[in-house]
Amino acid sequence: MEDFSKYQDVMGQLMFLKTYTHILLGFPTAEAVSEGAVVGDLEKAARRLTDAFPWLSGHVVRQGTGPGKSGLAKVVPYAPGARPTPVVAKDCRKLCPSFRSIVDAGGPMSMLDGEILTSREGMPYGYDESVEPAPVISIQANFVQGGLLVAFAAQHNILDMNGLGQMIRLFAKACRGEPFTQSELEQGNRDRRNVVRLLGPDESRTDLARFRTPKPASGSAPRPSPPADLRWAYFHFSGPKLAELKRSASKPGSWISTDDALSALACQRITSVRLQRLGAGLAQTTVTFCRAINARRFLETPLPREYMGHMVYAIEQTLPVNDAAATADVAALSGKLRADIDGLRPVAIHTFATAVAENEDKAAFSYGPLLDCSGLDIIYSSWTGLGLYQETFGTLGNPLLAKREKFKPMESLVYLMPKTETGDVDVAMCLREEDINRLKADEVLTRYGKYIG
Repeated sequence: MEDFSKYQDVMGQLMFLKTYTHILLGFPTAEAVSEGAVVGDLEKAARRLTDAFPWLSGHVVRQGTGPGKSGLAKVVPYAPGARPTPVVAKDCRKLCPSFRSIVDAGGPMSMLDGEILTSREGMPYGYDESVEPAPVISIQANFVQGGLLVAFAAQHNILDMNGLGQMIRLFAKACRGEPFTQSELEQGNRDRRNVVRLLGPDESRTDLARFRTPKPASGSAPRPSPPADLRWAYFHFSGPKLAELKRSASKPGSWISTDDALSALACQRITSVRLQRLGAGLAQTTVTFCRAINARRFLETPLPREYMGHMVYAIEQTLPVNDAAATADVAALSGKLRADIDGLRPVAIHTFATAVAENEDKAAFSYGPLLDCSGLDIIYSSWTGLGLYQETFGTLGNPLLAKREKFKPMESLVYLMPKTETGDVDVAMCLREEDINRLKADEVLTRYGKYIG
């Protein structure tokens, strides 16, 4: 059996990552298409992929657990013949709307039910590997009337969303029958144990207080259940409207990205409608916007796009709730978010990795453990740069949809979806029904975007 020990890294060892990261691609198909031929093509591409990157065919275990020890997430092979392919086919014609209906509606959450379209849980819900093994990747081909919804899932300790995006681009290459480049092979299969240099005892380190998970007080009440009215919803922003937003959020002599402007707008409008709901009963005096970022380029020795391991870091922007940047001044918040990125130094990420490596309890650290996500705080992540709409998947062609499916709610979680070829971006938000209804009518948000659902 193959030895996959070199894929055990440091940054992916956090306990809350014992879940799956997801994205679904939608393709139109002719009514006369042979399901067997489609599945056969997908399985053939998956074989090419796993032959070149064998660890993708494995499953994830946690070894070395004990009192005060969370153990380490490791990739191990399946028993010979136990899982010949990561591809699973499912007939969803009686379970889902037609492909045309989904596309015409803009791909709303209500039509992309993760309970149907994939067998893997999404953030923040974990799984029990004693029930069944946890595959590194899963590719579920869901046939609907007039189309195919391919749900990709990756175990989150092993791949982050940028890693999953790279895996999908490689899968597209395999669908086209194209060879992988030397860089793709080297970076995809590289030893992960030392990709982040750990700091020595005499080297200066940054403060990690905001990453430390507080221990529950003795006799403390259990965490309350999430509100019953939480739900996921998409808002759509067209390319021209995003260009307009970026222009309005830009200041002379400084540069911001479209992501900065869209993130600022989303965070501000969510905060604004929440303040309307909470009114005079608000106890929180500040709001924190926690941005999950791709840390590859910020390391002492940067990693290229082709590296598929988990490499996420989080930066936070905390503001008084009465600061205009928190609710109204898009240019001000966009500039602050850009300054946070520009000011990030390798020592911050190396400090974090060193602390995780040194601590036997990997649950001691998380992204945003001190945030009040049932109040005002927000965690957001951008997938706009994955380039999935631009990929051709053999006979399937290019996807018309690239969306995260609807999973169980996690309040205050926001995702920016992959950018389309015309520059459009959909934003997924998990919020209370009242907040979503206010956003649907919000004059500022609807100047640039529209509700999909």
